Amino acid sequence: MAQLFGSRTRTTGAEDPCIFHITHYKAGSQWVYAVLATLAKDRIVTPEAGAAHCTRGGIASGMIYPCVYLKQEQFRKVNKPKASKCFIVIRDLRDTLVSQYFSVKASHKIMNAQMQKTRDRLNSMCQSDGLMLVNNNLVYISADIQKSWCGKKKKHLLVRYEDLIADEHKAFNVIFDYCGFSPDPDVRGKAIEAHSFEKRTGRKRGEEDAGSHHRKGIAGDWRNYFDDKLKNAFKQRYAQLLIDTGYETDDAW
Repeated sequence: MAQLFGSRTRTTGAEDPCIFHITHYKAGSQWVYAVLATLAKDRIVTPEAGAAHCTRGGIASGMIYPCVYLKQEQFRKVNKPKASKCFIVIRDLRDTLVSQYFSVKASHKIMNAQMQKTRDRLNSMCQSDGLMLVNNNLVYISADIQKSWCGKKKKHLLVRYEDLIADEHKAFNVIFDYCGFSPDPDVRGKAIEAHSFEKRTGRKRGEEDAGSHHRKGIAGDWRNYFDDKLKNAFKQRYAQLLIDTGYETDDAW
């Protein structure tokens, strides 16, 4: 006997795996969340700040937990059902830095007093100094998450944000196949297309709105913002991580 479950049909008694979307800041997390929520709306768990929807306990079997900003060692402490899968979405840390600069400076909802303080400080600085502040004080959180999940022994699906924007249908279908979502290409396609960059913003990728949380939607934009000073400071901290995550083969960029 079959029953409808969200956007998929399954056999009664079959267990859907619990799905975890692991990611870091400014790696398309809200985009992925929106697509997952459209495809399997009856299974989605509303994300909370600090990944509290995962860490406070009470993980429900068969549910989908998006926007989980946790290092691997933190995630191991989550009491997960036996039938669980997770996929990890990462982004070039240089683009992450630039996107985080504009997000904290202008577009992100203020979450606490510290964030407001940082926004005020960024708006009092020139752009080059503001980018350096993000390099020195903010982007390390995303770097630590990347580092923890990008070791040589990968047990989970790793997806690059750059692949998502290069061919969203192809990349999302890899995620859908891994998670066991509906095989219906029409159902999948509609979920993806409903949240395309163009649909969400009314702009084509590359057309910038610095005040929008969906600012530009392209890869490699860091080249427009990294001066020699920022490049050298970034390399001191993260040159090896770029190599480990496959974004560079050496530090000669």
